[in-house]
Amino acid sequence: MSDRIEAVEAYQNALIKGDADAVTEHLDDDVVVETNFGRAEGIEAVLTLLREPRTAGLLAAGAHWSAPAASGDTITVTAELPATAPFGGVEFVFAFAGPKIARVEQQTLPAAPVPPARLRLTEEIKSAVNGALDNQTPMLIAYRDGTDEIHLSFRGSIQAYSGDQLALWARDPGGGLPRNVTARPKVTLFYHDPKTRTSYTFYGRARVEDNPEHRAVIFENSHPREQQMDFRRRGIAIVVDLDRVEGRGPAGRVLMVGSVP
Repeated sequence: MSDRIEAVEAYQNALIKGDADAVTEHLDDDVVVETNFGRAEGIEAVLTLLREPRTAGLLAAGAHWSAPAASGDTITVTAELPATAPFGGVEFVFAFAGPKIARVEQQTLPAAPVPPARLRLTEEIKSAVNGALDNQTPMLIAYRDGTDEIHLSFRGSIQAYSGDQLALWARDPGGGLPRNVTARPKVTLFYHDPKTRTSYTFYGRARVEDNPEHRAVIFENSHPREQQMDFRRRGIAIVVDLDRVEGRGPAGRVLMVGSVP
């Protein structure tokens, strides 16, 4: 068993330190590694997988490794990741041909639930929302019509309006969104930036804002391109009172609710 433990530890070090060559002598010629992101067969393919820098970076950033646990002919090791990681950890199940690793099943584990925090948009979230159009990641809004059909549309004027509100300028007063939010106020908004792996989902209640001063603020805080498309200000200002925000940003996972138990 000690030879197998040594093989597991060599594989673990190859992942953390990127020293894939050190594990070569512990791999069976026909070794197979199965992961959520692909499959590697044979020593060279497995070594290429182990040299993947994103995996090493993730597991090296504060992962807590369990002691190897033997069960029959397999050994299991779990790397538990910090709460800021996109998932809870990685479980490795090793099977052997004699003392050498014949198969590794590498399975990501779901993250633990995020404790809810008071809903107050951070500067990080506000910056993402306000810069969405320039970042080429315009936000989506979903709303329902009178037949319960759900509609999705990109909106370049979505903006952070307060600590617990978003707002937008709808250029067409007769468009589907302005026509439906009074009777069916619940809406969902979505932001996603694949470059930074940032995603936020906003749940709330939309309403038309008729106050001239507030209309002016929402129009003037819209992106200049959006303003130019409706320079005579014929559109409709809409405010979304937020009930919940969830997702993940550079600082980690996010869960905000309007009232924290």
